[in-house]
Amino acid sequence: MQNNDIEKKIISQFTKIGFVNLTNIQKQSYSIIRKKKNLLLVAPTGSGKTEAAIIPIIVEIINNRPEKNKVSVLYITPLRALNRDIFERIIKYTKLEGVTAEVRHGDTTRIQKRRMIENPPDVLITTPETLAILVTNKSTRVILSSVKWTIIDEFHELIGNERGTQLTLSLERLQKLSSNKIVRIGLSATLGDVNNSLKLLSGNNNKYFSEAIIDSTVREYDIEIKYLNGNLVDLSNLVLKYVLEKRKTTLLFTNTRVEAEAIGSILKAKSPEFPVEVHHGSLAKEVRENTELKLKSNEPVLVVCTSSLELGLDIGSIDSVIQLGSPRQAIKLIQRIGRSRHKVGQTAKGIIFTNKIDDEIESLALVNRIKDKDLESISMHEKSLDVLSHQITGMVMENENSNINDVFFIVKNAYPFRNITKEELVECVIFLQKHGIIGFNGEKMWRRSRIFEYYYQNISTIPDSLQFTVRDITKKKIIGRLDQLFVGEYGEPGKTFILKGNSWRIISIDDEKKIVHVEPIFTDITNIPHWIGELIPVDFGTAQRVEKLREEIFNQKINTSPEQKERIVKTFNALNVIPNNQNIIIEKNVKNKSVILHCCFGSKINQTIATLLSTIISSKSGVLIDAKTDPYRILLSSQGLISENNIEDAIINEIELEEILKVAIVGSHPLNWKIWHVSKRFGVIKKEAEYDRRAVKLIQKRYKNTPLYKEVIRELILEKYDMVNTKKILQKIRQNKIKIIFKSIKEFTPLAKPILEHASTFAALPLTVEKSIIDLIKKRLEETNNKLMCISCGKWETVIKPINIKQKNMGCKICKSKLITRTFVTDYDLLKIINKKKKGKQLTDSEEISFKKAWKVSSLIQHFDKKAIITLSGFGIGPVTAARILRNTFSEEDLFKKIYVAEKLYVTTRGFWKE
Repeated sequence: MQNNDIEKKIISQFTKIGFVNLTNIQKQSYSIIRKKKNLLLVAPTGSGKTEAAIIPIIVEIINNRPEKNKVSVLYITPLRALNRDIFERIIKYTKLEGVTAEVRHGDTTRIQKRRMIENPPDVLITTPETLAILVTNKSTRVILSSVKWTIIDEFHELIGNERGTQLTLSLERLQKLSSNKIVRIGLSATLGDVNNSLKLLSGNNNKYFSEAIIDSTVREYDIEIKYLNGNLVDLSNLVLKYVLEKRKTTLLFTNTRVEAEAIGSILKAKSPEFPVEVHHGSLAKEVRENTELKLKSNEPVLVVCTSSLELGLDIGSIDSVIQLGSPRQAIKLIQRIGRSRHKVGQTAKGIIFTNKIDDEIESLALVNRIKDKDLESISMHEKSLDVLSHQITGMVMENENSNINDVFFIVKNAYPFRNITKEELVECVIFLQKHGIIGFNGEKMWRRSRIFEYYYQNISTIPDSLQFTVRDITKKKIIGRLDQLFVGEYGEPGKTFILKGNSWRIISIDDEKKIVHVEPIFTDITNIPHWIGELIPVDFGTAQRVEKLREEIFNQKINTSPEQKERIVKTFNALNVIPNNQNIIIEKNVKNKSVILHCCFGSKINQTIATLLSTIISSKSGVLIDAKTDPYRILLSSQGLISENNIEDAIINEIELEEILKVAIVGSHPLNWKIWHVSKRFGVIKKEAEYDRRAVKLIQKRYKNTPLYKEVIRELILEKYDMVNTKKILQKIRQNKIKIIFKSIKEFTPLAKPILEHASTFAALPLTVEKSIIDLIKKRLEETNNKLMCISCGKWETVIKPINIKQKNMGCKICKSKLITRTFVTDYDLLKIINKKKKGKQLTDSEEISFKKAWKVSSLIQHFDKKAIITLSGFGIGPVTAARILRNTFSEEDLFKKIYVAEKLYVTTRGFWKE
């Protein structure tokens, strides 16, 4: 068939499915695909990327019928929900031409799998994880042996994580399996670094046979920013007013699932007449699908969602998109706002609502980046040793006697592993050998007993996470749950955090029962660090734009909220300068021994500088320095003074930055969690194992110089730090291109204060017992039910709260004896034991212990009356501890303070007590 005929046929196919006019990328794509070149299609949502890739391939299949009973096209999507959506669209495109399509993922039934093997589809839709299984399984390898094309949807979602790294190796294994030169097509939303993304897609050997098509049609974005000085309820009211005025289908994006649930519940309560739904990854599949159906029905609905609806699901007509708070990245903002008016040529409509003053100016910086086409680059995971080890195992499974050189060749072809050395590969192989997963003789590798369990249990690179119950020990009530990641990173006695709007201090952690015991804190919120979880990092480019915007606001060149202008003016009045890219302003608070550095370098650079400062100053001064960061500031606090010389010496002196980071990571909470996750990926601990900090310490010690520990350090440095750009900043400081300016102030400026309220880490506070806690303890103990009974007659018992005990010199209401004892309300045995003893019967050993304890308690009540009952109501307090407390107490406040300290001691040490 001539080229002109093929072109007409392709255009005809587009016309059949409703495209009257082809988009730019659709006009360009088919000529590149026909040349069998790899192709990266970069275009906004709604530009017809899927059709630009699949229609030319369908025409190719029609014109050149492939080998029977073999898959021709693999369509890979990062989400199962996308599998369903893509399947429906592809079926629509293929059913008229006899081209078949099927979906294969983790939920596919055995019957469906067998049917696919017996009668393979032309197009197989799957996920990256399932592909890793397909290229290993003997029966599926057969049907994949003639694949000609792979299409990877939402490619941008895979660039910055290990799922993408894993996929590159699976694609190289697929290429070795197929008898055809496979054409790779990546479909991506707008990217900041197209060149590196194309290399990642194509592999190390195909970079000269690849092209990128970047949509030249600039989509317009109409984005408003509204700041509200109020709380979440006030913000919800503003959102609701906006939605009800339009009464059209709207998406409301939040940055976390917790935010989605919180604002979703508020909006549902406030809007019974307008439907509100919540959509995120933790919800059941059926719930998510029902919400998606409501969106497709075109009936007006407000859906509160997270990144779960960022990707290219076909969700019908969305009038506008709301973003709650700053999305932190311009790429994220484009993806989210781009979900509105999802048709070629239409302007995307969105609004950002926020009640955080930093978010207002940050959002403005992001909108400007979109206008300037200046988007963030995504850092890819290079030389991921856990992914490498897992894929080596897969290659050994598919070939019983795998040669180390053959494996090395395949691995080197994947772009993230282009710089891997054979020594590093062999190191991973030997590690697997030592753990009974594969055999190795220096040249050949073969299967061993653990290989199947290890490979199939570790297909996913996404870490599992358990939930810990949080229990307030002052009220003995459950207040919520914490993710295992939080407990693994931050869970130590003395650490503080915020949950459900209140501040808490950790007393102890019961790893076995998954309980975190906490106490409330009533100090001024500005003195309490606030854990906000793993937020998306703000990059250097955005932070620098924020810095410039501050100056423009100060000079009245742009309009923002009055509050934004006021805080910048007040800061200038206090410092006589606005922090900019030519200086680092350091505020020294003469009251509380803390300093705040104004440095608009972004999340990762500030984290790197903060780690450098806290590590060096702590080691030189011998005083622990707590460091907290956000994209625009660093807060250093200590029990001792932090001098100007301390800071300047740490920054100006030449140091090995990577070594400092490695030292700082050791013993940190992020290291504990990362070791646990990576250990699972290496098969050192079972996939279903629950987090154990003691085991983490043993693993760290045992595997210090192995691929496991090297991978832990690599991931932490990539995810949390930016060494390259930090070195550039430090060099500018040393060259005096960036000046350090110290300012002594009595109160931190308005520009400094956000880091006191919201910071990315938190510090330990002294374990004190505040007056507010004592009041809570008193109320709880005085209202605890106690069972009182008479040891003398054994006939009288009652249940009473200490607050209702009026008289001193308490006695039996029947025999008037003063021999009163106290026990728990649920103790139904003690009165029986007393009567058994009165009758002269022999007591068992346990009964004898209970009887003697009752006498000790009776003695305390005779001496201390009501105070003894209150003290014994304390958690874990027996007669010996109670006697010590009562004999050394001189005031009511002192009594409750001592009871609470004893309760905390019991909670902390109960694991060492016999049950």
